[in-house]
Amino acid sequence: MDILIIKLGAMGDVIRTTAILPGLKEKYKNCSIDWITKKASFDILKNNDLIENTYLIDDGIKNSLKNKEYDLIINLDDDNEACILASKIKHKEIIGSYSENGKNLYTEDSSLWFDMGLISKFGKQKADELKAKNKKTYPQIIYEILGLDYKKQEPILSLNDSELNFGKQFADKHNINNNDLLIGINTGAGGRWQDKRLSIKETCILIDKLNSEVKAKLLLFGGPTENERNNKIKQEIKTDIIDAGCNNPLMEFASLVNLCNIIITSDSLAMHIGTALKKKIVAFFYPTSAAEIELFNRGIKIIGKGDSYCSYETKCTSPPKWDIDKMINAIKSLV
Repeated sequence: MDILIIKLGAMGDVIRTTAILPGLKEKYKNCSIDWITKKASFDILKNNDLIENTYLIDDGIKNSLKNKEYDLIINLDDDNEACILASKIKHKEIIGSYSENGKNLYTEDSSLWFDMGLISKFGKQKADELKAKNKKTYPQIIYEILGLDYKKQEPILSLNDSELNFGKQFADKHNINNNDLLIGINTGAGGRWQDKRLSIKETCILIDKLNSEVKAKLLLFGGPTENERNNKIKQEIKTDIIDAGCNNPLMEFASLVNLCNIIITSDSLAMHIGTALKKKIVAFFYPTSAAEIELFNRGIKIIGKGDSYCSYETKCTSPPKWDIDKMINAIKSLV
């Protein structure tokens, strides 16, 4: 049984989709699984023993797969590129989205997921309503549409020796010991949804309150777009904080997350990395759905107050109100 997974989307989506691999291996004994993704996500998959071959769409894959036929293609993306790709590669069966006569469609058995998405046969308004009403987690939904036995199988992110050593060297440099309680504070949330993250002021209040109420070392995280933001946070807080930097390559970023006992983060890449690395997590949500996220009994979800929750508005008409004390108490409960 030869299976191809197409998942080109955001890196966090790629990470959480790896949770289907154990289920596929259980249902299809001795199956071979290939994966097509983008270059940015290659490192997420490179150490995964359940994947036979990882192909990069950035490199062009027509020649690599022109003589290949898959028993099953699983396409969980709804963008045009992924749909066209799924249709062009030879296959006996497809589950998910595909392209036909210039239109992006999806198979009936994948309706549970795509009815809530951008290519929903019901249109965007109804899709958003279904998304808001949904109470099933992403892995639960995907296992259901694939006919797999869902037992809360977890996403997989493996760090190699070099990546683990990077984290160890960072810990040594900053006097982080194994018996320290290390709490990571991730300030970023990507660029798509502007109201996902706390404001600079709210982040400063969170850090200073956390420092006064919990005996721990604090590690400040961010991506390249948070450089200026994190510098302002460091200037305004009264707390000594360890700066993880904002320009770490993906797997070095993951290695630093791996040092932490607890991560507090928005619905973001850091959350998905922390989940895959089995960290305790306090995750806050707005305007994306908290119901869709599985934290595997190691985390607490906090939802911002406002009418734009679960609206997926890029800029919310009703900005969120955050309860910082609730976040602090959630962290305390995980200590």
